[in-house]
Amino acid sequence: MEPVERWWLDRVGESDVHTLENLHRNASVLSDHFTVKRDKGFPDYFKKPGHLLAYGVYFHPQSWARTRLPLLEAIQHRGWTPGDHGDIHVLDVGSGPGSACLSALELFQDNFPDRKTKVTAVDQSPHALDALRRCHANLRDLWPGSTLRTQAKNLRHRASLFYGGRDRFDLVLLSFSLNEFSAGSPPEEVAELLRACCRKLLKKHGLLLILEPALKETSQNLRTVADTLLAEGSLHNWGPYLHPGPCPLQSSNKFWCHEVRRWKPPESMLYVNRRMQRRIHELKFSFVALSPTPAPRVPESAEHFRLVSPMSRMKGHFLMTGVAGDGKDHAYELMFRNLDSAQKRTLRKIERGDILQVRNLQPVGERLRIPSFTDIVGHYHVT
Repeated sequence: MEPVERWWLDRVGESDVHTLENLHRNASVLSDHFTVKRDKGFPDYFKKPGHLLAYGVYFHPQSWARTRLPLLEAIQHRGWTPGDHGDIHVLDVGSGPGSACLSALELFQDNFPDRKTKVTAVDQSPHALDALRRCHANLRDLWPGSTLRTQAKNLRHRASLFYGGRDRFDLVLLSFSLNEFSAGSPPEEVAELLRACCRKLLKKHGLLLILEPALKETSQNLRTVADTLLAEGSLHNWGPYLHPGPCPLQSSNKFWCHEVRRWKPPESMLYVNRRMQRRIHELKFSFVALSPTPAPRVPESAEHFRLVSPMSRMKGHFLMTGVAGDGKDHAYELMFRNLDSAQKRTLRKIERGDILQVRNLQPVGERLRIPSFTDIVGHYHVT
């Protein structure tokens, strides 16, 4: 059992009211608050102890994993590093109990063990921030030498939005919080707000990582904000796309930019879900990663692309849609013939969000055919 999972289970064990057996009621209420029954305004979801415990057991693992995937991709595949030397500074906006920033903290500890990480977490819930402080302190062995400071602020108040200090950050995180505190604001206004904040908050090589729900409307709003910032030239694309320009799917009625990732939920989460019966074996989310510094360029061709659709098995072929280094979306196909069983199993494991490099593409009508399995010369799958 992972240490953070055990920490939250210990908090459940300390409760006189809540147990793992009855926690599904609070998890269901929170799930509705986050989706179909969202309250007006920006409520403190963690004021009730049962809601905080339910978040820790049921939602924390998902947020932890969602943050890790695009951040690790930026490091491994795109070559991003948090500056050249010195301490790593992280700002988590709308942190809640800190699932996103603690995930980043552990990832930096694994990938940059010689550097110390300093985290600043901002949230309006003092209950969530208290849980974050205790978790960070109790599990210090996971992130030795790191520091944490918290600030309780109402993020809907523009005067106190984000962070009021003078520090600049290597990583600014907004995990499922942007749609909350910007609800009702037009995308252009949100883009201007982010542009102004990033100008003050991000270091030259800093990264702004925004994660949002995978719903079509939410994902497209996020892309509109990102595309506005890219058009202004104030920030540059580091993910999910390989090209520097806007999303070509914004006018598509079939696909929109979001991730669908298989993962293994922890046992405690599976236990709570027995009563809820939600589909939890896939992580669905949308994200953008932006920086004041341009990302390394990839060839502006159809041969490097990010998968933005399922890998579908059709009659006689595999079919997928990708957004390529040329900034366009293309339909790719690979015929079944000459594929052995091992190759077919490999293809079925490719997921939406994987990055492929292929060669020898052959135009066939409106599709691009990959001639053979061996013409797939590169495959990045973040784990």
